[in-house]
Amino acid sequence: MDYNQERKAADMKRFVDYQMPTFIEHVNGDKDLVTFEDKAVRHGLPQVLLFTSKSGTSPMTKHLSTEYRRRILLAQIEPTKSNKSIIDKYGITDFPAMLVITTKPVDDDRNESNNDTEIIRYEGDSFTRIKLDMFLSTHALKKPVLATKKTEDVKKDTNQEQAEESTVRTEF
Repeated sequence: MDYNQERKAADMKRFVDYQMPTFIEHVNGDKDLVTFEDKAVRHGLPQVLLFTSKSGTSPMTKHLSTEYRRRILLAQIEPTKSNKSIIDKYGITDFPAMLVITTKPVDDDRNESNNDTEIIRYEGDSFTRIKLDMFLSTHALKKPVLATKKTEDVKKDTNQEQAEESTVRTEF
């Protein structure tokens, strides 16, 4: 990464803000929301829906997505025609708004596992980094969810290589 602009604070801040990593899912319509929800359920992560009227991703949102990576799944939803049904579904009237959707497994009479979903709305008076950090820290997982698929593939590859090596050794 190389900065070749003027050495002014505003230009340097804009450059740094643009270069910040982001782990935000942008939802644009019901299909994207279903994909987002499936991803959260597959990895066992609480869902955070950020409804914002701003078209870009703010540096504070990028920070939160990085800070809570693999402990929550964060989606940004803008008020567009394709997102109107999502906004109506959750009863959002004012922007910005933030919802946390947690899923807790519950056992019923037959000892089968069902999912109990709880929607928690951020009721703070302002969207400051400290207040959002406190809110998200109470609903995020304590430990990050690590990728397991890659490690399973590595184990399979290692087992296959060992089997091939043992086969080769027995042939000689």
